[in-house]
Amino acid sequence: MRALAPAIASCLITALATSLMLPAAGVAADNTAPLAREWASYCRGYMKALGGDASASDLDVTYCVGVTQGLLNGMRVGSQIGALNMGSQLALKYKLDPDEIFKMFTEQPPGRLLGICSPPGVPTREQVQTVLEHLDKRPADLERPISEVLYEVLQAKYPCS
Repeated sequence: MRALAPAIASCLITALATSLMLPAAGVAADNTAPLAREWASYCRGYMKALGGDASASDLDVTYCVGVTQGLLNGMRVGSQIGALNMGSQLALKYKLDPDEIFKMFTEQPPGRLLGICSPPGVPTREQVQTVLEHLDKRPADLERPISEVLYEVLQAKYPCS
């Protein structure tokens, strides 16, 4: 059973991370989530401010950084909670050692659980620029919730090996 636990955990981590940011089949995305269009308008102002444009609004900077970091932190915490919940259920169902399962999930870096393995210290501006470049290439994504777009773009940019 111990040999099976890492394989189960690996599959779970991938499935959980993928499912965390996607709406359930047949269920509309949360209508209160800001669209990528709104996020992008504020974040373009943020990028102007970083470039030295004194006309950039403080609101643009605050909104862009707050929403971006809020989403990333929420995804990290959500992936940890979801992984521990699923690990607990597996331990009970398959009679695995709950301490080993707990240890396995808590030793995983949050980025690995989420499927976004960016190098330590990647600045917010780099993450924002990456998503803005994606939106410039795929304008249809402007009408999607920023939470989905941010997750997908950063997962593609910083895949876990």
